[in-house]
Parts: sequence; structure tokens; C-alpha cells
Amino acid sequence: MDKEMNRFQKKHINNYLKENRMTLDEIQQAFLDSFTMNQLSNMEIASLLVSVMRNTLQQPANASLLKEQVGIDPDKLGIDAVTEVMGLLAKEFVKTL
Repeated sequence: MDKEMNRFQKKHINNYLKENRMTLDEIQQAFLDSFTMNQLSNMEIASLLVSVMRNTLQQPANASLLKEQVGIDPDKLGIDAVTEVMGLLAKEFVKTL
């Protein structure tokens, strides 16, 4: 069986994703609900968010973008650097609102 999707499958998946896409507010609420249900402390939440951001920066598309355009190797980022990149990205996003 061919491991690649055909055009019909890709279109079906893309349509499903578009129809079921959550807003940023809905995603934020899902995170907050999860934190509350699991009774996470502020330190646990901070650690989790930094870890999620670090993993996101290491995804192939993001990693190559950081390496090529900014000269940053996401595999070598410590906590301070991850939080600094996170802050810069958040500031840039707020400018678009």
C-alpha cells in the first residue's frame, strides 16, 4: 500500500481540520482547564510551557527557520534562551492584533 496520501485524502483531512480548528481563546481555555483539573503549581505550569516551546522550536520546519534566518540552533537552547525567544515571538504576535 502506498504510504503517501492521494489528493482526495489530503483534501478530506484539510477540510476536517479547517472545520474543527479551535480559536486561540479555546486552546487557552483547554490548557487552563487541564492545569486546574490536574492541580498544577505555578512552577509545574512554567516548566511545562517552556518544555512545550522548546519542543516546538525543535520541530524540523521551525528549527530550520531559526537556523537559517536567525542563526539559532534550537537543540542548544537553555531555559533562559527559550523564554527569551518565547517573549520575542509573543511581542511580535501582539503587534499583529
